[in-house]
Amino acid sequence: MIGRLVRHETLSFVRTPMAAFFTVAMPLLMTVIVGAAVGNQVVQPGTDVRVMQFVIPVMAVFGVAQGCFGALAIRLADLRDRGWLKRLHGTPVPASAVLAGLTGASLAVAATTVAVLLTVGGLFYGTQMVWRTLPALLLTLLLGAACFTALGFAMVALLRNAAAVQLLGTGLLLALAFISDVILVGARLPAWLDVVGWVFPLRHFAHAVRDAMNPLLTGAGFQAGHLVVLAAWGAGGAVVAVWRFRWERPQAHAQTARAARNRRPLRQGRPARWRLVTDQVTHALVRLRRDLSAAFFTVILPVLLLALISLIFAGARVSGVRLPVFMLAAMITYTVGVASYVNIPDTIAGDRERGVLKRLAGTPLPRWAYHTGHLATALLVTTATTVLLALVAALGHGVRIGPGALAGMLAAIVLGTACFTVLGALVVAFASRQQTVNAITLGTFLPLAFVSDVFVIGGELPGALRIAGDVFPLKHVSHTVLATLAGRPWPWTDLAMVTFWTLGGMAALAVVEARRRTGGRLQPP
Repeated sequence: MIGRLVRHETLSFVRTPMAAFFTVAMPLLMTVIVGAAVGNQVVQPGTDVRVMQFVIPVMAVFGVAQGCFGALAIRLADLRDRGWLKRLHGTPVPASAVLAGLTGASLAVAATTVAVLLTVGGLFYGTQMVWRTLPALLLTLLLGAACFTALGFAMVALLRNAAAVQLLGTGLLLALAFISDVILVGARLPAWLDVVGWVFPLRHFAHAVRDAMNPLLTGAGFQAGHLVVLAAWGAGGAVVAVWRFRWERPQAHAQTARAARNRRPLRQGRPARWRLVTDQVTHALVRLRRDLSAAFFTVILPVLLLALISLIFAGARVSGVRLPVFMLAAMITYTVGVASYVNIPDTIAGDRERGVLKRLAGTPLPRWAYHTGHLATALLVTTATTVLLALVAALGHGVRIGPGALAGMLAAIVLGTACFTVLGALVVAFASRQQTVNAITLGTFLPLAFVSDVFVIGGELPGALRIAGDVFPLKHVSHTVLATLAGRPWPWTDLAMVTFWTLGGMAALAVVEARRRTGGRLQPP
């Protein structure tokens, strides 16, 4: 019975592109890009130990933590919110079997991630298996997976809904990865931030796995101190999970009467065009506020990355400017891409899949108002996030932003948003399902962010990756923002490249629309 439940949950995971991407593909992608940027030189003369010998283990740790903590908690909270856990609890299937199935699936996904990374490391990067420390490695991976699984159950037990679980789980794991020698391996942190990193279990997990795969160390590879910390966190998470776990979502306080009193009366007559657009913007903002995951990745994550990376690498210079200036331009570009190329296609594809677009076609709401509302929302959210980023950069890191830079940033935001909205509409036109749209947008945006001066990886990219970044518009938006912040000449070449992609995308959309009207198979929204 448990085996069939594990198989069912594993298949559900595989059929969810976003979960599979962030758990399995994301660590592999980061490994490939870091390997291309920093190289794979021999770390000590006279040995065959290379740089990637120490990168592969921490990427495996990130995959295990994401699968056993992030993905498991999000899946469990989603099943609880939709009432599936309650219905399963009312069937002859034992409760322990249901939870064991979820746990087994997360462990299977984590084991797959580790196996894929170790295989890629051995085939392409010369990563060595240290056979004398294999028992220690297996024990550490198993204990780490159990620890983060227990913490995932504990988080679901403490939080009310799946949106809050996804927000806290993803945000906490990413923040800890930056200060736990996972994403920024060997970074010299401020003293207080270094202490915070040692308090939580992720750094202990990363160091224990890395030491167990280090051929330069002697001994059996068991790191007792790290293992004790993992066991303590796992036991604490298990206690909290047993104490607070519920099979159904806790009831929220009723606010029906208050909502009824505050409800605005319906307007009479035909609304003005500007009113149609503002109503769509209001609706889109309410949806964003309720989707805590989208709000985190669009607004909170870029601010967090700007603050953390600028703090950790204080005094560094990138592309001829101080790191906070570079990070400000990079995070503005990131927000432009996520708000317009990831969020808008996801919303439109979801509305199409649920039949919302078909029902809207039978209402007086014109289609242009629906799409204009989404575009205006992306511009509004990007502008608001840019203000937050500028405040953090100015107040926290002394970045000066003149009036000319403000005008340049606004121009780059408007043009970049238009470009990525058009490209996102193309994805929606060619992909029939929301999950496929998410997989395409995330699967293209995140790799391009690593090769387009958005995510700093600390090394020179090889020629092929630099050319890939030069071809696509993301790097050109980033360079436009950076040029305005650094007081450089107006980047006409970058602006021309972004304009070229925008016009090309609009032409492709026109072709798609013409085919739809003439009976073609493509069905854009």
